[in-house]
Amino acid sequence: MCRGEIYWASRRGIRLSPVGVLFLVASKILEMKDLAVVAGQVGLYSVTVLTGILLHGFIILPLLYFALVRKNPYSFLLNMGQALATAFGTASSSATLPVTIACLEERNNIDPRVARFCLPIGATINMDGTALYEAVAAIFIAQVRGVTLSIGSIIAIR
Repeated sequence: MCRGEIYWASRRGIRLSPVGVLFLVASKILEMKDLAVVAGQVGLYSVTVLTGILLHGFIILPLLYFALVRKNPYSFLLNMGQALATAFGTASSSATLPVTIACLEERNNIDPRVARFCLPIGATINMDGTALYEAVAAIFIAQVRGVTLSIGSIIAIR
């Protein structure tokens, strides 16, 4: 196979993948016995994930910031508003990097050498929101499937 054929096959697969996902999801929806119960479970799951992320972002991380830096974490967060809005809008750590660097250097007076060294590493390594989401998802799937988890299992997941 030449490179052009591989490229063509890849593009075709990518273009058709939404249709495949649509039919996979539709088949699972049709298999459900009680859609209202499943919708309630998914709603509870969504609320659990959002609550965990909000607690982590607005309580736990600010407490750590205050304990380590002894400054008001919420004024720091307020100065990072543009970067947070960009991160929320793009859902990408990499796309947010230039705005985050600018906010740190200009509004929070962080040394440019520190900001430009730490942020790319942190954007790659620091995925605590993703970790929280995956832990809650694993517990949710176990509950939906009727699997009883012991305290040890839940701790191992987290």
